[in-house]
Amino acid sequence: MSNKIFSSVSTAILSAFFFSLAATTAPYFYHVGGGVFLLLSVRYVSTFIFASILNKSPKKIKSKATHIRLILISIFQAIFIASYMYSISLIPLSLAVVVIYTFPIITFFVNSILKSRSIDFLSAAALLVSLFGIWILVQGLPIWLVNYLQNYSLFQGLLPVLELKSSDLNLWGIFWGLIASLAQVTVNILSRHKSVESGWGLIQYIMVLPSVVFVLIYFIVTSEPIASVSSEMLLWSILSAMGMSGGIYFFFRSISIIGPVRTSNVMYLEPIFTIILGVILLQDMLGMNQWLGMFIIFTATISLERWGKKYN
Repeated sequence: MSNKIFSSVSTAILSAFFFSLAATTAPYFYHVGGGVFLLLSVRYVSTFIFASILNKSPKKIKSKATHIRLILISIFQAIFIASYMYSISLIPLSLAVVVIYTFPIITFFVNSILKSRSIDFLSAAALLVSLFGIWILVQGLPIWLVNYLQNYSLFQGLLPVLELKSSDLNLWGIFWGLIASLAQVTVNILSRHKSVESGWGLIQYIMVLPSVVFVLIYFIVTSEPIASVSSEMLLWSILSAMGMSGGIYFFFRSISIIGPVRTSNVMYLEPIFTIILGVILLQDMLGMNQWLGMFIIFTATISLERWGKKYN
């Protein structure tokens, strides 16, 4: 039974791993002087090239409705990646990935509404608990809770740490992380359709529009678009693109196998992978509030995986 469960979610696990590699290389790219639009340009153009080379499926005629759906997926997937990468440039990677990975809970919540199912207590509670975790991550524990804990000697040693506010965090980083989360929810829902066939052909199609847009923006906003690119920037952006390519391929493959809800729920492994890599490789320093907020969000997200199996 355990082998059957693992095989059914293995594509989602692989997607989480590749996306984690893509995210972890982004701070290295920023460290050598790269900008977000250069990163996006290289990632999308490289992924388009990878998909074009690897796509062996015959070209099928798509209906107008299918074209519209794929264009919308392309747009919202680009919003997700762009907001994700911009959030990483503003706040530590370990924090950005936790905020962004509220999307499994929101996907569960929205999918229930679209399927005309009543919102069960677990999904509603998980969403509220996750939002509370983000609040703690950003603002620290509420003052009323700190005052309450002062009555117990067990917590008095931790209070000076718990009272610390996250004033050093850029709230715009949190904001763009939430935008990325909502964009990914939209991609999840749109991708669960018979007209959306997973594979490199799909990736090739949805890469075209974002590639053109990001390349144009990069050349418009950069005074020396070619001369300002160093070999280090190119190296890290291509490595990030390789992670993105694998992540997107296995992500859409997983949606076609186990559906958007379970795929989203299994993807909680990406923030775990990314936070571990961020602490080890990037020396991300997290305070007690951040660890507590992440623990709350992880608990809410993981609890939905058991519940989401009936919503394949």
